[in-house]
Parts: sequence; structure tokens; C-alpha cells
Amino acid sequence: MQPNLLPAPIKERLRLRQRFALWVQGTVAISLLGIAVCVVANVLLSDMDTPVREELHQVKSVINRLEASEAAAIRQIELVTHELGVAEDIVGQPDWSILFGVLAAGLTDGAYLETLTTSLVEDDEGLEVPPPGNTATGPYRVTVTGVSLLQGDATRYALFLEQCRLFDSVRLVATLPRPDVSERAVGFEIMCEIGHIEEEASQ
Repeated sequence: MQPNLLPAPIKERLRLRQRFALWVQGTVAISLLGIAVCVVANVLLSDMDTPVREELHQVKSVINRLEASEAAAIRQIELVTHELGVAEDIVGQPDWSILFGVLAAGLTDGAYLETLTTSLVEDDEGLEVPPPGNTATGPYRVTVTGVSLLQGDATRYALFLEQCRLFDSVRLVATLPRPDVSERAVGFEIMCEIGHIEEEASQ
């Protein structure tokens, strides 16, 4: 089973949106069927003296309105399920571009990352191995190192990663002076884990 990078609250919202989309589709289908039945019944039971051309014009007008309503409903469904469709693409395999975006979003001015490593966490043996492509089952350990201009910036960056709710755990492992960068610059190492969500959700 592939690791799911989405936090459990987001997955639950996606499931609710999927059910809502199915409900909208069912409601639209039933409504269209009911209106179509009424149109046919109106044609069959109407005054036989009414010209056929007038009846056909009425039917065509109703059909046009039905098609417009159906198109509007389809657009609504597409909007509701857009995020779900994107999320399902992510669930199939790790989408590290999301991880990169989150890591970049929390950096303050003058701060930057130096290294980013990912490895599979082997719970039974306490070992780490490089992720073997799309066959990985997780959980993953993500270790980032970087430089910030102030000690407080490194702490705030670790706090940002924790509060973004993408990771299961976040630890600021170490900070150290970086006089090679500037007098007050510090290097930092942050270790995160991700991929425990699916296991927790199944319990």
C-alpha cells in the first residue's frame, strides 16, 4: 500500500466531498428523468387538436432547458470534485512536489535549505533504507538541513512544518553557528516523519 501524504482531516473532507458529488449526480439524474416523464405525458395526454408542430416546439424548449440545467450541474460537480481528483493522484504514489512546496513556503528571507534526504523507516529493525521508487510503503523520514540568519528563524521554521499538518512528527534536531555565512547565522537540522496516516485511519 502506498503512503498517503494527506493528513487525516483533509482525507475525511475529501471523502465527504466525494459523497456529496455522488449525491448531486443522483439528484440531477432523478430530476431529469422526472421532467422528461412529465414532458412525454404532457404530449400524450394533451388535446389531440393541438398542432403537432406546436407540441414539438414545446418539447424542444423543455429539452433545451434540461440540457442547460444538466450542463450547470456537471460544472458544479466538476468544481466540487476537482480537489478530490488531485488528491487521488497524490494518494497513488508519493508526490514530492507537494513536500517541496511546503518546505519552501516556510522559509524566511535570507534562509535557505542545503540538503533534503528521504528514507524509509523500518520500524521492526530501526533501520532506514532509501525509498525504492513507487514500490515504497512508508513511513518516510524526511531530513532537511539549512541556514537561517537568526536562531529564532530556525525555531519558527520547525514550528511552521509542525503546524502545516503535512507531517506526522517534526523535530528540530540541532542548530549550530554558521560564521561562514554571517556572524549571527545558524545552521539547522530538522527531522520529520510522514506516512503513518493510512495505518492510523484503518484502526
